[in-house]
Formats: sequence, structure tokens, C-alpha cells
Amino acid sequence: MLIKNKQLKKVEVETLSCEYLGRITDFELETDTGIIEKYHVKTKLSLTGLFENKLIINKEQIINFDDQKMVVEDNVIKAKELTSKVEPEVNKLEGTEPAITSKRVN
Repeated sequence: MLIKNKQLKKVEVETLSCEYLGRITDFELETDTGIIEKYHVKTKLSLTGLFENKLIINKEQIINFDDQKMVVEDNVIKAKELTSKVEPEVNKLEGTEPAITSKRVN
């Protein structure tokens, strides 16, 4: 099936477990092959501070795709949730001094 850019940007994206993620807003095309490698999805999920409410779907994560809907693996959201849990821990480390664990040998 062929689909135009204008149609592609109206395609809804959801997970295999029917969780709505958003709509395709953009894509990344490999110029050597002409194959779309990544799809950018604007989401309405409340993943505050994470990719400005945008997800990137790699072509390997796609299970089904037609002119109305793209179905992706469930782990797309799990990965984002994991990142949001780790982010506060990383923020705690900002401004701390690195620990020296070994001495320099000449």
C-alpha cells in the first residue's frame, strides 16, 4: 500500500494492548534505501519533561500498519516509564563531585 505524507500524519498509533499513544507527526528516512526508519509520534500522555510529549518509534517496533492505525509493541511505553523513574535519581547527582577510585600511576 502506498500512503502520502499528508495521510501518514493522520495515522493513529497504539500499543498491542490497545493503549492510544498519539498520531504520527514526522518520520526519518534512510536516503540510501528510501526506507522510513523512525516515526515521530506526538502523544497526549502525561510524560512530563520527557521528549516534550513525543515518542520515536523504530520500524522494528511496528507490529501492524495500515492507512488508519499503527500498532506497536507494548514496551514502547514501558521504556518511557522506566526513563521517567530513573530521571529523578539522575537529577540528584547533578552538582556532586566525582569520586576518585584509583590513583594515577606514572
